[in-house]
Amino acid sequence: MNTLSKWGVTLGLALGLASSSCVFAAKQLDSIAAIVNDDIVLQSDLTSRVVLVQQQLSKNNTKAPELVALTRQVLDQLIIENLQLQLATKEGVYIADPSLDLAIGRIAKSNKLSLTELEQAIANTGDTMVQFRAKIRQKLTINEIQTTSVNRRIRVSEHEIDKYLASNQGQQLADTEYEIGHILISLSEQPNAQELELAKQKLKALNIALDQGAAFSSAAATYSDALNALKGGNLGWRKGSQLPELFAKPIKAMKVGEVSVPIRNSSGFHVITLINKRGVSIQTAAQTKANHLLILPNEIRSPSEAKALINELHQRLIDGGDFYDLARTFSDDDNSAPSGGDLGWLNANQLPAILQTPLDLLAIEQLSEPIQSKNGWHLLQVVERRTQDVGQANLRFKAKQAINQSKFPNELENWLREIRNQAYIEIR
Repeated sequence: MNTLSKWGVTLGLALGLASSSCVFAAKQLDSIAAIVNDDIVLQSDLTSRVVLVQQQLSKNNTKAPELVALTRQVLDQLIIENLQLQLATKEGVYIADPSLDLAIGRIAKSNKLSLTELEQAIANTGDTMVQFRAKIRQKLTINEIQTTSVNRRIRVSEHEIDKYLASNQGQQLADTEYEIGHILISLSEQPNAQELELAKQKLKALNIALDQGAAFSSAAATYSDALNALKGGNLGWRKGSQLPELFAKPIKAMKVGEVSVPIRNSSGFHVITLINKRGVSIQTAAQTKANHLLILPNEIRSPSEAKALINELHQRLIDGGDFYDLARTFSDDDNSAPSGGDLGWLNANQLPAILQTPLDLLAIEQLSEPIQSKNGWHLLQVVERRTQDVGQANLRFKAKQAINQSKFPNELENWLREIRNQAYIEIR
């Protein structure tokens, strides 16, 4: 048991009881500890959970409450779990085997165990793998009903998002990183007129070189007095919050590839360029606006007739037919047919591969050949392509997620209290 992760331990019954505890529980005459709506909590389950909690508290060198108080707390836990499982059943929440397998795999990996070693560790606690899977499925089911039920109750306003983004936390979330090139024309602390003139002549030569197309890195190697001159003046990636105050304001206003005017301080004249930038708020996505026409076999249309119809429609479009009219008349795509086959703006890899691959190869206004999928036949047409700035949208989405997470614990407590208050509970 001590080889399992902290998360695994907090699953309570998920790790089962030691064999001696199981023998103790088996000797008890089973009875009902509580009625919860139309379900029950058994005395044997309550006894087992109390023993397990005592073991865990002892292992953590934590003094357990008096048995009466501990039993009451554990019973309340079991009642709340029962209510959540009832609600999950009512709403059709079920953890399928593939999801369960992934979760168990993560438990094994987090404990640096193979699945065989995990099974042996479980057996050492008195549980079987079948029992363990059932308990993990129950835990995942409770997590799922909590997530869906509580998130439905949480509202995040645009004003809250704006306020969050203006906070220190929001600024850290949006903190853009900049790759900066730097050239220094140095000056002494108190330069005389001659030194200033020489520095200005050097700046002039630098500007001429850059205007004539010299790479900034080459110009840095030639003109810069900075220690990294021979490395092309590259300062590497710096977060906006980590930029020297001298560079922070100009660099944030610059476009990639732009070179600043000379910036002077006590060290001399600085010329910087923005080589690149990245971050949550600096993201673009290639998008395609496309049309789609789908022909499906059905009760009155055989597969061969579906193929003949798609070929006919393909030819009519080549001959100048209107995609909008033909899609509205013939397409079996319930989502796009009413709008003449318009799929709207699609992000990369939004469609299944069998459609995405030919779509990516089409030129603007080009029509695809008929494409056969397991469902039927498809025609695609590219209307337009664009690169969309999605950085701000992503930033606001992440801010909304952060606000939602901060509200979740309190709203979960309220929700649990409500479902308990609304339930019929009889303690035996």
